[in-house]
Amino acid sequence: MGKYSVLFVQDAAVASGLKETVQWEGLGFSVIGTVFSTASALKMIQSARPDVVLTEVRVADVDGLDLVRRGKAISPETEFVILTDCADFECAQAALRLGVTDYLSLPADAGEVHRAFARLCQRLNQRRNTAQNWRAMQQYYRDSLPLMQANFYAALVDGQVERQTLEAYLHDYQVALSGPYYVCLVLHTSAAQVPARMDGLALQAQVDKQAGDFFGALYSLVTFTYLRNNVMVIQLPDEAESAAVTDNADRFCKLVKNQLGAVITIGVGAVIDDLLELPRAYQGARTAVSYRSLYGASKVINIREIAPTEITDFTPLSDAALSQLFKVVHAGSDEAIAAAVDEYLENINQTATCMAHHTVIINDLISALFRFAVNNHLHLPELTDNVKELYAGLPELSPQTLREWLLDLCTTLNRRLAAARDNSSTMLIQSAKDFVRAHFSDEQLSLNDVCHALGVSNSYFSTLFKREVGQSFITYLTDFRMDRAARLLLETTEKSQAIGHQVGYADPNYFSSVFKKHFGSSPTQYRSGLAQVSGSKS
Repeated sequence: MGKYSVLFVQDAAVASGLKETVQWEGLGFSVIGTVFSTASALKMIQSARPDVVLTEVRVADVDGLDLVRRGKAISPETEFVILTDCADFECAQAALRLGVTDYLSLPADAGEVHRAFARLCQRLNQRRNTAQNWRAMQQYYRDSLPLMQANFYAALVDGQVERQTLEAYLHDYQVALSGPYYVCLVLHTSAAQVPARMDGLALQAQVDKQAGDFFGALYSLVTFTYLRNNVMVIQLPDEAESAAVTDNADRFCKLVKNQLGAVITIGVGAVIDDLLELPRAYQGARTAVSYRSLYGASKVINIREIAPTEITDFTPLSDAALSQLFKVVHAGSDEAIAAAVDEYLENINQTATCMAHHTVIINDLISALFRFAVNNHLHLPELTDNVKELYAGLPELSPQTLREWLLDLCTTLNRRLAAARDNSSTMLIQSAKDFVRAHFSDEQLSLNDVCHALGVSNSYFSTLFKREVGQSFITYLTDFRMDRAARLLLETTEKSQAIGHQVGYADPNYFSSVFKKHFGSSPTQYRSGLAQVSGSKS
């Protein structure tokens, strides 16, 4: 902590004596000079702003109390200590009224001066600490002000500010919203339509900054973030100025589209003349933004222009539209799926004439997609784990973003269904082979037995088996039995008749005939031929 500065305004002899007898540095003070006239003292106070002035009550050219009066006017924070040989009570009262810190008698006593300045140092320390704490509080207030303002704006939009506290909030949070009219804008930056290699959050930050610069140059406004959208409250001198706001908002949409490639929609709410009506104005602007699902994005939508177009007649989409879409999803190509999605969305555009109708249709679509996935035993987290969020957000997607979402989902469903069918076919063929392995010795085993055990039709199973295995089921069964018979001929000494029974042939002659056709020799020749080959090698 630095030393406190002291200026002497005294007779030369007194000043010299005090400098020699008092340990100023030890007390926490530093003498910055000595002057011997009121004029010099005032000039020094003006330039140096000393912490303390030590003066005699009478100076050569003017009364010492006048110096105090004039010095305080120049530097109110400067402390004055007077030395006087005047014991007059009225003189002391006058000095105290002027704010003199201490009143010491001449001749100056070093001990008395020491004690007085020790008390004064304590006083100055307290004042310095108070000032530092106050500055820290002011800095904290300045640092916290943006957050406090943001919380105030959110409370205002939510309708949580009462009229009796509104003015106090505006003053304390330094919010310049004096009207007389206000219009609310909601800016929505598409997170789905972002230029390649650009981060969506970074793009939104750039859009928000440009919006502040663009509209700030035209209007007095406040801007804040609420529910992930940039919200602006613009002050207007006249209600009719809202048309110009809409035009300027449209210019801004085109500007950021050209400069940043950002797709933004700006909703304009109703004009209000009371800040406590801001919740209604915000909801209007927010509703206007949601109409991008009908009118498209990258434009401005004024709630006053769209609200009167609402109509009540509504015929929902027929189930045939969804059935056709799901039929293509089941087994269609990528091109067919894209065409089916476009056709379905075109039906939506023709059917939904207002936001309420559009929301009903999209919610029906979500429900149907969910049932389709569940009924086909498909788990898609973006659909089956996210239904509540889809109901809330999907109706507000722009037409382009909705198409991309639906096309991607339908393509994914198509891929998952195909994979499921492949897995099912593989499992069915493996089950058929396992059934053959368990029952090949049954001479009555037939295609009907296998199909009955697996629960499939003969025609479907025969086609599937031929496609997956490359041969008919009967041929596969015969090959399996012949391979097993050949192994038994080699590994056992059983007669061929007994081996024929073991592999499902009750008639020995028929077994020999089938075996010879398969291997080119009878069972007996096959066994003896292998034995001869084995003997010749030994």
